[in-house]
Amino acid sequence: MATKTKAQHLATARAAKGRDLSPKWDGADAWDANQFLRHFHSSMAWYRLESSVKELKPKVINWMSANGYTKSQIADFKKTKDNRCGMTVGAIAACLLKGMPPVRADFNEGRSTAVWLANEISKIVAEGKDDIDDSEEVKVEVKPNVHTPSIQERVRDASMLMTEEIETAIEAFQLDPEAFDPKAFKVLNVLKAKQAKAAHARIIREFYTRNLEELQEAATTKDEQLKEAYSHLSKIQLRKITAFYQEIVSACEMLAQEAKVNRKPKAKKAVPAEKIVAKLKYKKADEPLKLVSINPADILGAKELWIYNTKSRKLGKYIASEFADLGVKGTTITGFDEHKSVQKTLRKPADQLKEFKAAGKVALRKFLDDINAVDTKMNGRINEEIMLLKVQ
Repeated sequence: MATKTKAQHLATARAAKGRDLSPKWDGADAWDANQFLRHFHSSMAWYRLESSVKELKPKVINWMSANGYTKSQIADFKKTKDNRCGMTVGAIAACLLKGMPPVRADFNEGRSTAVWLANEISKIVAEGKDDIDDSEEVKVEVKPNVHTPSIQERVRDASMLMTEEIETAIEAFQLDPEAFDPKAFKVLNVLKAKQAKAAHARIIREFYTRNLEELQEAATTKDEQLKEAYSHLSKIQLRKITAFYQEIVSACEMLAQEAKVNRKPKAKKAVPAEKIVAKLKYKKADEPLKLVSINPADILGAKELWIYNTKSRKLGKYIASEFADLGVKGTTITGFDEHKSVQKTLRKPADQLKEFKAAGKVALRKFLDDINAVDTKMNGRINEEIMLLKVQ
């Protein structure tokens, strides 16, 4: 079963309350050309917004019944697929049934709207003569293809149901613009009571923004047609309904912003230590010195790292900055204190490194201080000549 549109939800609710809000054509014969044209355009817009093709096709059938079509002709039209009957055809039929004069000298160059509709019906029947009759398909035992609404469809349907009270308020304005008070209706409270989330708020905001923009333009535009369309409202009434639409949009924006602020930050996925140090180039072993490097993954989170450059004969120590740990980024050590991390050149590497391997934690604290050489600062870069000796 197909999901309902907002128009269908509203139509159901209004029907239950016994209200028919479709455009009326009473007294149309007495209207001047501008009144007639304005009402025609607003009527077509109403049907586009509030109805679907499937709902309007029966209007065409009713018009055919009232205008001398045979049962066979009507049956041929019924057999055509619903989507062949466009919104314009359905809306014109609905307007004619409501009393719209089919011919006026000052409208559509005096051409008959009824003749146009009859021609369109003939085209639809001719183009849809090979359409399958749904009644015949029932005879074939086929498992029905049940429509499963997508998540987006479910959210949109839920959003439209949340606007019923808003639509009721807009209808109240249409019935009595003078008595309407935009401040009396708290849109934000209504949407919160409906448990509207950010996704609902975005859809509702998008739906009403178009109307708001048109109302704002109507207040300042030089477009004669747009001004004429809203000429039935006074400036005060136009400001009232504009303020109400602004309240709707603002409430939706506030809901979306609140959800953004309250959203829990997405937890970062931990990167494996082996992947972090994968690009680090270092010397794994030195046979003459009998040295073997540690696993570079052990550097991550350490407070000290001892290294030895086999080419320059420099022994160095990286010391982590205060409130930080050592890390690796590409081929570089990170998080070290640039002032405390130093290195010295060894005069007798074999003897001094043997002594280094045997030293404990206490002895290592002054190991570099006891070497008679000039301190040089470390730059963090590791290459194929450098061995990773020890971490603490």
